[in-house]
Amino acid sequence: MRVLVATDGKPWSDKAVEYAFALYKQFKPTFVALYVVDPKSGEEKDKEIKNGMRILGRLKIRGADIGIEVATLLEAGDPMETIALAADRIKADVVVLSKNPEKSGGGLLGGSKSTSDFVIKNTNCVVIVVR
Repeated sequence: MRVLVATDGKPWSDKAVEYAFALYKQFKPTFVALYVVDPKSGEEKDKEIKNGMRILGRLKIRGADIGIEVATLLEAGDPMETIALAADRIKADVVVLSKNPEKSGGGLLGGSKSTSDFVIKNTNCVVIVVR
């Protein structure tokens, strides 16, 4: 079993990671943590790459502390498309991601453009959205 966990290091994203660890630890899956860097240029991009590496490193340590090996992916692109493409590329059985409570509007298939909606519609696996 392969579990892809999308993270941006925010508290609601950490909640999704903890949920995935708790739910799937018993199955001993391959965990892959994904951080998506917005395709900017220059200093801003370098700063975001370093932040992503720090967040992914922290997740590897957190996983190791509870007996879970975590592989990491740091990719540049649109988060919606990048998460969906990564899920297909690694042949994920499950994608776990969070819903940003700070974003207003629909989402969860309510018509507004959201990352979770896009991933649900564009992957061939189970998608769990943690609130």
